[in-house]
Amino acid sequence: MTFELSDTEAIYLYGILRKELKSLESVKPSSLVKADVKLYKRIISKIETAAPQLKELPVSYTHLRAH
Repeated sequence: MTFELSDTEAIYLYGILRKELKSLESVKPSSLVKADVKLYKRIISKIETAAPQLKELPVSYTHLRAH
Protein backbone atom coordinates (compact mmCIF):
# COMPACT_ATOMS: atom_id res chain seq x y z
CA MET A 1 0.00 0.00 0.00
CA THR A 2 1.29 3.42 -0.91
CA PHE A 3 -0.11 6.81 -0.01
CA GLU A 4 1.17 10.34 0.27
CA LEU A 5 0.89 12.74 3.18
CA SER A 6 1.41 16.48 3.29
CA ASP A 7 4.23 17.71 5.53
CA THR A 8 1.67 18.81 8.11
CA GLU A 9 -0.06 15.43 8.08
CA ALA A 10 3.24 13.57 8.44
CA ILE A 11 4.35 15.78 11.35
CA TYR A 12 0.98 15.34 13.02
CA LEU A 13 0.97 11.54 12.75
CA TYR A 14 4.61 11.28 13.74
CA GLY A 15 4.03 13.43 16.81
CA ILE A 16 1.02 11.43 17.91
CA LEU A 17 2.85 8.13 17.43
CA ARG A 18 5.89 9.29 19.40
CA LYS A 19 3.74 10.66 22.21
CA GLU A 20 1.68 7.48 22.41
CA LEU A 21 4.82 5.34 22.29
CA LYS A 22 6.20 7.25 25.25
CA SER A 23 2.97 6.56 27.15
CA LEU A 24 2.98 2.88 26.21
CA GLU A 25 6.58 2.48 27.33
CA SER A 26 5.63 3.65 30.81
CA VAL A 27 2.90 0.99 31.23
CA LYS A 28 3.69 -1.63 33.86
CA PRO A 29 3.95 -4.51 33.38
CA SER A 30 5.43 -3.87 29.95
CA SER A 31 4.33 -7.31 28.78
CA LEU A 32 0.79 -5.92 28.48
CA VAL A 33 1.80 -3.56 25.67
CA LYS A 34 4.87 -5.27 24.19
CA ALA A 35 3.23 -5.92 20.79
CA ASP A 36 1.88 -2.36 20.63
CA VAL A 37 5.29 -0.88 21.42
CA LYS A 38 6.87 -2.96 18.64
CA LEU A 39 4.18 -1.83 16.18
CA TYR A 40 4.58 1.86 17.06
CA LYS A 41 8.38 1.61 16.78
CA ARG A 42 8.08 -0.08 13.37
CA ILE A 43 5.76 2.64 12.05
CA ILE A 44 7.91 5.43 13.51
CA SER A 45 10.98 3.88 11.91
CA LYS A 46 9.29 3.86 8.51
CA ILE A 47 8.30 7.51 8.85
CA GLU A 48 11.84 8.45 9.95
CA THR A 49 13.30 6.59 6.97
CA ALA A 50 11.06 8.55 4.63
CA ALA A 51 11.63 11.89 6.43
CA PRO A 52 14.85 11.70 8.51
CA GLN A 53 14.57 15.36 9.55
CA LEU A 54 11.64 14.45 11.82
CA LYS A 55 14.02 12.63 14.17
CA GLU A 56 15.45 16.00 15.17
CA LEU A 57 12.11 17.40 16.35
CA PRO A 58 11.21 17.06 20.02
CA VAL A 59 7.93 15.26 20.76
CA SER A 60 6.39 18.45 22.15
CA TYR A 61 7.19 20.32 18.93
CA THR A 62 5.74 17.69 16.60
CA HIS A 63 2.57 17.56 18.67
CA LEU A 64 2.12 21.34 18.86
CA ARG A 65 3.15 21.99 15.25
CA ALA A 66 0.49 19.67 13.94
CA HIS A 67 -2.42 21.64 15.40
